[in-house]
Amino acid sequence: MKQDDIQKKIRGLVVELQKHADLYYNKDMPAISDEAYDSLYQELVSLEQAFPHLQLPESPTLQIAAKSTILEGFSKSTHRFRQWSFDNIFDWEGLVKWQEKIHRLIEKKSLSVTQPIEYIVELKIDGLKVILDYDNGIFTRGSTRGDGSVGEDITENLRMVRDIPAIISEKKSISIVGEAWIEKKQLEKINTERVRDRLDTYANPRNLAAGTLRQLNTKIVKERKLKVFVYDFNSSDVLFSQHSKELDFLIHQNFNVNNQFLKTTDIHKIQDFYHQWIEKRHHQDFGVDGLVIKLNDMNVCRALGYTAKAPRFAVAYKFPAEQQTTTVMDITLQIGRTGILTPVAELQPVQVDGSLVKRATLHNMDEIHRLGLMIGDTVIIEKAGDIIPKIKSVIVGARIGTEKPFSFKKYLKEKNISAREEISSAGVSSWYVQGQNDEVKIRHLAYAASKKVFNIEGMGEKHIRALYDSGAIKHVSDIFSLRYEQISLLPLFKEKATKNLLEAIEQSKETTLSTVVSSFGIRHVGEEVAQIYADNFANLENIVKATHEDYINLHGIGSQIAESTVEFFSDEHNIQEIEKLKKILTINKPQKNNQNLKNISFVVTGTLSRFTREDIKKFIKDSGGKVSSQVSAQTSYLVAGEKAGSKLKKAQSLGITVLSEQEFIQKFVSKK
Repeated sequence: MKQDDIQKKIRGLVVELQKHADLYYNKDMPAISDEAYDSLYQELVSLEQAFPHLQLPESPTLQIAAKSTILEGFSKSTHRFRQWSFDNIFDWEGLVKWQEKIHRLIEKKSLSVTQPIEYIVELKIDGLKVILDYDNGIFTRGSTRGDGSVGEDITENLRMVRDIPAIISEKKSISIVGEAWIEKKQLEKINTERVRDRLDTYANPRNLAAGTLRQLNTKIVKERKLKVFVYDFNSSDVLFSQHSKELDFLIHQNFNVNNQFLKTTDIHKIQDFYHQWIEKRHHQDFGVDGLVIKLNDMNVCRALGYTAKAPRFAVAYKFPAEQQTTTVMDITLQIGRTGILTPVAELQPVQVDGSLVKRATLHNMDEIHRLGLMIGDTVIIEKAGDIIPKIKSVIVGARIGTEKPFSFKKYLKEKNISAREEISSAGVSSWYVQGQNDEVKIRHLAYAASKKVFNIEGMGEKHIRALYDSGAIKHVSDIFSLRYEQISLLPLFKEKATKNLLEAIEQSKETTLSTVVSSFGIRHVGEEVAQIYADNFANLENIVKATHEDYINLHGIGSQIAESTVEFFSDEHNIQEIEKLKKILTINKPQKNNQNLKNISFVVTGTLSRFTREDIKKFIKDSGGKVSSQVSAQTSYLVAGEKAGSKLKKAQSLGITVLSEQEFIQKFVSKK
């Protein structure tokens, strides 16, 4: 990137971050998540470190918070003690580097530290920071953090919070620091009411807590039952030698202190604590977006002091982001098993929700147009526990003028791909490869061998490619006719692997009607439609001979599916392949389980421990139940594993019963 472009990028990021900080701190109307903001912020930090001469005086990296705007009806409140924000780390490497930095600072200042350094690790509550001033034991003033020096006076609203004592036993002047928050169930209740009243909903519990404390009507504040966790204080008269003793003092003064903190000298234990809370945070009444690590020795803390923005003796260890920002390096077209061409964004690799994301599907050209996406754009990537990452939005303000639109037809011409367009009944445009294409055949074969269909262990996509390139397989029927010498000669297969694969192929020859239909690769016919065909036709012959009217009369089958099915079975080459498979495979008649889940609709999401999601879905279908990919008002139950993400949130907002894997087994499987 040229220096002029870097300068434009830095200026764009500064303006974008200032805009979002104002929306977050002053208007309580965040347009992007905290995680996306952090990601943009880190990009700016990296650019400023690489090009310090291009840093702008107004850069948010030099500020504590957004320029504080005092809302109408509130007055300014100048803090007795300046309030700070924390620097962030995001992984084990960052933690190690921070500890090394602490050791260097202690050595540089020639501090006498004879014992191993002890840390206090607290939960970083996702709420609104509040400062509570006490004089002679009486609560006299409460305010928001603002810009660190001046905040809003919200004393009367904070008097409505039961966690804040009006009187404490400590008679000296003291400023208590805490985080105001609201229970997640309160957020759901209030948002339901606001939807009913056609009002904007609150984005998250922090957004609601901030909006509540900026109400001019104290009655509303009281009704919403805010809570406060306190974790620090400032005083010229009250001093302790350890931060843990400060926490004990706050508890003794009847403040609500979150007791789920760790005291340790071992950063490996900090890392273990961090990993425990990555999962545990989702099950708390309050929002948690990371940990705060502080030195326990307050004498050392005071000696280390502060930078212009943050304390040197503490750091925030943020949890893996479910949203991140990154750059779209290119847009390519991925060829699917039925020949469909799917646009894919090739991304600057980024960690999202604990995994490295390099690509994100864009579904179709309509999605690119909806997003207004260009090659070179800065985008927000979302994973939220789901397997497939997606682009949530484009940060238009970060553009520098070098971005380029994606030309679908130009790409096809360059890659020498012949394609045709199909428009669904819903008006969605899709493109499919025309004629014979090796990539389509390979994808189809890989799908047929996958867990969803024949479940041939040891035959992944790379094995399929090797066998296809060698000429050993061209059609699904070829898989079941493979010989030892065809496999063993390939570099991927040693003697044991070859024998294991042949054994797995042999086992997969005994199968079900729905599996065979799935393996055909009929356009728009996946596992669910194949199961409908299997449930409604007695055998494969009836499915092949059925008419367009026969298909469309089935519940769940539309005109597009019926047309593609008729088209597939009208091709003589497909019929020849089916005849080969009939001779090779043993197709068992479906054995129905007790239909105790009839008319019950499920969505299965997250990572399960005892079963795979496919296992549970099959059990539900075999028991007469319905499985959907999306949560709606018609969903009866959501079966949620770890990292359930957005589907869990939606189910909770709709009041749908959520079952863990164990609860599902106890309620439905154990009765079988």
